[in-house]
Amino acid sequence: MKTIRISDAAHRELTRLLGEMMVKTGKPKTYNDVINALTAQSVIIPAELLENIDAAINANKQSSYKTREQFIEDAVTALLQNPSGKRKKESASKGEIKSKKTK
Repeated sequence: MKTIRISDAAHRELTRLLGEMMVKTGKPKTYNDVINALTAQSVIIPAELLENIDAAINANKQSSYKTREQFIEDAVTALLQNPSGKRKKESASKGEIKSKKTK
């Protein structure tokens, strides 16, 4: 077992995620469980793409997208629903959001 130093902000976020995990599973979890889940589910996204996502969200405040996570989850879901793997002819220009399903 090792000790790590983290900021107060990182600790708050880990604690929030720990609470979410315990609510979802109904079982006790540890910070180690949270860190393992984060590292197992992580995807490295290029900074430029993240900037484009942020620009799209900020340019469309009226949309229901408030976070990168919401935007990315819906984008991936839409791609998975198109099993041919071909991109649709109609594509959004930079900073434009076409539509979003409500959850």
